[in-house]
Amino acid sequence: MAHLVILADSPETFEVLLRKTFAEMIPPGAPKVDSPDSLLTKAEACREFGISLTTLTEWQKNGIVPFVRLGRRIYFERSKMLEAGRSHIRYQHRK
Repeated sequence: MAHLVILADSPETFEVLLRKTFAEMIPPGAPKVDSPDSLLTKAEACREFGISLTTLTEWQKNGIVPFVRLGRRIYFERSKMLEAGRSHIRYQHRK
């Protein structure tokens, strides 16, 4: 493995250089880390929380996960999804 040496004349220059380098490394379509109150589509919510679309739809119908309807589209607030996930009790098989 080759070693990389970065020379900068000040911490500010180093920070700018790092930010520019990381910005170039991230692909254009990569998901961004959003604020806790950002809105997620169904697909984004499923991908982020590792659940299926069927599970999300059932949770939505049963009132487990609150949602926001804007026109004909449905969105989920990230912070409220996290709260619902923390309070959700998983199905457990009886022994």
